[in-house]
Amino acid sequence: MKISKEVKTGSLVASAIVVFFAGFYFLKGSDAFSNDKEYYCYFQSVDGLQKSTFIQIKGLNVGQVTDMELAGDKGVKVTLSVANKTQIPTGTIATLAQSDLLGSKIIRLDLGDGPGTEQKGAVLQARKDGGAIDKISGELTPRLEELKITIIAFNNALNNINSIVGPDNQAAITSAIQSLKATSENVARLSDALSKESGQITGIIRNTNSITGNLAKSNDSIQRIIANTSKITGQLANAPIQKTITDLQKTTAQLQGIMDKVNNNQGSLGMLVNDKELYNNMNKSLKSMTELTNDLKARPSRYINVSVFGGKKKE
Repeated sequence: MKISKEVKTGSLVASAIVVFFAGFYFLKGSDAFSNDKEYYCYFQSVDGLQKSTFIQIKGLNVGQVTDMELAGDKGVKVTLSVANKTQIPTGTIATLAQSDLLGSKIIRLDLGDGPGTEQKGAVLQARKDGGAIDKISGELTPRLEELKITIIAFNNALNNINSIVGPDNQAAITSAIQSLKATSENVARLSDALSKESGQITGIIRNTNSITGNLAKSNDSIQRIIANTSKITGQLANAPIQKTITDLQKTTAQLQGIMDKVNNNQGSLGMLVNDKELYNNMNKSLKSMTELTNDLKARPSRYINVSVFGGKKKE
């Protein structure tokens, strides 16, 4: 069967029209032959959202944005084309979110809990999710305010310091700094001296340790000494010290009376001590007795005459 040129021309034109419309809808981000379900949502501002932007559920692409138009007080009406097999539970929220750090936008469907599913052509709740830059900016803004307050306070402190550190106080501050420098130098010299004497210090420490060790070893003896001392002090506390002192005072008084009598020539001892003539006579008598005794020893016959026959021997 021979096809005429008119049929060929008509078929070619029809094919071209079909390809044209298919390409047109493809460039618009929609499929002319698709049976996807359309939903709608409203945003006050789409902030860079483009047609053909992907629609994602849990990171999986399930559709794309097919149209955006102004809707008066409602803001911008966004048409969402979702694959027919995708079920959208009741309460699902369409969130305008940022997909990367470059600011690319997507529509993220946060599925609701139901019950039931949203019907084709339903209007979904819309929400705008702040991107990473918005979050950083939100966190950074309070910090910038705090930094601003800190800078102002620091500036005020510097002004106060400048007002305090005037020409009159600069000399005092300089003197204080020099004193601190001298003190640090003295401390350094002291440290050097201690380093040089570290051997002696070590010896002193060792001797101290030895002494404390000996004391620890002699602890029992020290305890006994302390016990004996306590016993002696107890005995002293219980001794009749007051009676002893009273007796001693009486004895002293009696001795003082005797000495007073001696000094006053009372009694033989007093006269002997204070009468010089009596003392001399006693010395003479003692001397005579001594001479007599010596002579008696030397010539006893002078004083004792013994005769056997009754006769007397003459000298």
